[in-house]
Amino acid sequence: MSIKIKGSPNKLQRASESKVSSSGKKSSAAPSKGKGNTSSDSVDLTDTASKLQQLEQSLADIPIVDSSRIEAVSQSIDDGQYQINNEKIADRIISSENEINNKNKTS
Repeated sequence: MSIKIKGSPNKLQRASESKVSSSGKKSSAAPSKGKGNTSSDSVDLTDTASKLQQLEQSLADIPIVDSSRIEAVSQSIDDGQYQINNEKIADRIISSENEINNKNKTS
C-alpha cells in the first residue's frame, strides 16, 4: 500500500532514496524527472500497519449495541419476568466507587 506525497526533494529524501527500508525492501521513492521542481515520494506501510488498519476496520464494523440482549431484556420486562437484584446493583456501585477512590489516591 503506498501513499503519494508531493513536494520538492530535500536532503533527507535524497539520502534515503538509495537506502534500504527496515523491511528489507529497497525504497520506491525516486525523484520524478520532468518539468519544474516536482517530485513524487511514496510511503510504504509495513505489514503491521496494514494489519492494524484491517483490525480498526473490523472493530468499526462491530455494533456498539447488542440488539439481541436489548430484545431479550425488553421481552422479559414486557412479560413481567425481569427481576432487579438490588444487592447486586448496590455491590457494583460500591465497587465502582472504591475503584474511583483508589485511582484518585494513587494519582
